[in-house]
Amino acid sequence: MGKIPAKKICVIRTSALGDVVHAMALMGALRHGYPDAEITWVVQPLAYEMVKHQGAADHYVLFDRKGGRKHWQALRKRFKGEVYDVVLMLQVSIKASAISTLITGRIKLGFDMARSRECQWLFSNRRIPKKTPGHVQDQFFEFADYLGVTDYPVAWNFGFTEGEVAERSAFFDGLGAPAVTFVVASSSPDKDWPADRYARAVDHVARKGLVPVLTGGPSPREKALADEISRLSQEKPVVALKNGIRDLLVVLSGSTVVVSPDTGPLHMAVALNVPTVSLFGYSNPRRCGPYRRFQELLIDRFTESGEENEARRYFKTGRMEYISVSDVTEKIDLALERYAFL
Repeated sequence: MGKIPAKKICVIRTSALGDVVHAMALMGALRHGYPDAEITWVVQPLAYEMVKHQGAADHYVLFDRKGGRKHWQALRKRFKGEVYDVVLMLQVSIKASAISTLITGRIKLGFDMARSRECQWLFSNRRIPKKTPGHVQDQFFEFADYLGVTDYPVAWNFGFTEGEVAERSAFFDGLGAPAVTFVVASSSPDKDWPADRYARAVDHVARKGLVPVLTGGPSPREKALADEISRLSQEKPVVALKNGIRDLLVVLSGSTVVVSPDTGPLHMAVALNVPTVSLFGYSNPRRCGPYRRFQELLIDRFTESGEENEARRYFKTGRMEYISVSDVTEKIDLALERYAFL
């Protein structure tokens, strides 16, 4: 089958940050396959800040998931009179499906029945073929494959501005030594690594003559964890919790090594090609682990010894505790040995 013709394409993937990172690679594939098409992306404001300089989309429509009736009326008005050749429904949530009802598309492409949670199949008129689930990134690429887009580069482009490049240089030059950056928390405590173990890994990094940096967002929980890690550390880390997602990208992009649980900044760091020690116990790394890169730095305490782990979406509570300090420090040392001079 040849490539499906399309002059106007709309992509619905509003959140979460890690999934939006994966969507960025698909957007690059779409731009490769349809260089002259008009591409619109429906995305939440926080994620928009991350992707706005990528250059793959022509238009961004911001979706506020907490928006009331006026916001939905504005969305309806925005899409009134627009007709898209293809609408890609990358998000299986009832709100994302509701957005699709406001958009006129000749082809509304969603997931196959088995993967269409929250009744997404009711809102699409075509579906990607049934397939054993793989990594989320590969599942997104199935949409490009369905359209007949081939030979696309697997790439992410966050598009740093001159100001951001200068900000990165100033921050890291001021540290006086290479930085190992620890992402202190995820969206769920079940995915987080204990603060006292972070503190011991921080001390390990400092003893090697490197600068430990704690990063994440501005939430009270992240601030409390950063404070606790700092209190428990003998060598005090640099705390760089960021209000803006672009500022967080700046910190991640200038790090020598990143250590992170399963959260958006992990996927940002991997996409930025920064050596990343990935901590997995609660979520399935076959489905949402680091994509293709730095597999030797993955710590997998989700998969039992001898278990045939398919890339299914399910969770195991209490398993982040199985990740020891030595597990992490050994991976940090391996990352420094293999990648420090990249």
